[in-house]
This record gives sequence, structure tokens and C-alpha cells, in this order.
Amino acid sequence: MPVTCTNGTFMQAYLNLPLPVAIWFAVVLFGASYVRGFSGFGFTAVLMIGLSTGLPIAEIVPLSIALELAASAAQARGILRNVDWKKLAILAVTGALSTPIGIYSLAFMHDLALRILVLAFILGASCYLVLSRRHPRRFSGWTYALAGASVGIINGATALSGLVLALFLALTDNSPAKIRATMIAYLFLADFWAGGILLAAGFYDSIIFARIAVSLPVLALGVWLGSRHFAAARPETFRHVVLWLLLVLSGLGLLLTVASELG
Repeated sequence: MPVTCTNGTFMQAYLNLPLPVAIWFAVVLFGASYVRGFSGFGFTAVLMIGLSTGLPIAEIVPLSIALELAASAAQARGILRNVDWKKLAILAVTGALSTPIGIYSLAFMHDLALRILVLAFILGASCYLVLSRRHPRRFSGWTYALAGASVGIINGATALSGLVLALFLALTDNSPAKIRATMIAYLFLADFWAGGILLAAGFYDSIIFARIAVSLPVLALGVWLGSRHFAAARPETFRHVVLWLLLVLSGLGLLLTVASELG
């Protein structure tokens, strides 16, 4: 006798997600994909904020890393010509060298305290930049090296490197296309390294791979739509949206972090 599988039982059997959770997952995923397509960052932050109440962080992180890599691959053709390769190399090398410092700092400081501190800094800095309307500045290679080292330390300690790097790049006088492209390329390198570590550590199982597979169409649609809207956006609009996005994500992340600790 053939076995039939309803949508609900499919979600439960292959994705280990009840149908209501699966629907919410799709909504959050589409929103995160659109944000990634438009701004070049924010995917993991949106997923964490939207899904952490229903899924363990240990299941969200490997899924997010894999989908970030897929998003970067999908966007590669349209961004390669705009990547600032020299600045990317500085950011990537100094970030990789300083990441162990952030990991080491966890032995002396609680990761929750570090996360709250970084989110509060991003929230305050974003709010200041939105209100002050500061003009973009040209920074030296040494400043990029210092920023890369800071991003690496923060990545090792809190995994919030994307938001911090976006904040720094929003201050530069680079064009929106160059900011977005460099951000996407940096995140690809960081996610490739992190994904390899997670794979070797056994974080990817059949359920995670099934979730990745069913997520790809939603991811593709969201990234495509966000990329189209980026292409139509004015330069000043892009910077304004990035700062507001940082403000909202850091604020929600801070509230969620504090609420989870108090709860």
C-alpha cells in the first residue's frame, strides 16, 4: 500500500519542523534573503532574531552559514567587478589573524557580556550616525587594518563581525556598489572558513541538509528581489537604509539577548 505524506508530516519527518514553525521559518528566511540581496549583509542577524525562539542556535548557525555561501555564490557575477580587492585583502588577513584573540577573550569574559557590549555599541553608533548625518570619509590602509583586526576579534568573541564591518564601511567614501560588493566577498571568505570548521565538527546532518535544500528557492527569490531594489536605489538612500538596518538589527538583537537571559 503506498504511503502518502501530507505537508505537515513532510515538514515533521524530513525537516523536523512542525507546519506552523515551517511557515514562520519561510517568512523569516525570505525577509533575511531580501535584506542580504539589497544590503550585502544582515542575513544571519535576521535569521537569529527571527528563529532563535523556535530553533536552537546550534541548528541556526550551520544552516545560516550554508545559505550565506549560496547567496554569495548567486551574487558573485554581479559584484566581482565592484569589489575593492586591496581593501578586502587587508580586512580578511587582519581579521583572520585577530580572530583567535576574540576566542581567547572568552576565557576571561562571559560571551553574553561581550555580545551585549558589541550590540550596544552598534546601536549607539548607528543612532548617532543616523541623527548626525556625517559625511563619508576616506580612510588609510592602516585604518582598514585596524578595522579588520577589530572585526576579527569581535567575530571570535561574539560572531557579530558582519554588523561591525557594515558599520565601518558605511563611514567610508566608497560607492554603495563597492561597499556592498566588498561586504559580500568578505562574508563569503569568512563563511567558507566557518562552514569548513562546522562541517568537520559534525554540525551538518541529514536534517540540516534537507532544510538547506528546501530553503534555496526562497533564498534565491529574496536575494533576486533585494538585488533588483538595490540596483534602483540612489546612493544616499543605500547608506541611509544600511544605517537604519544596523540600528534595527542591533536593537532587536540586544532586546532578544537580554530577554533570553532574564527568561
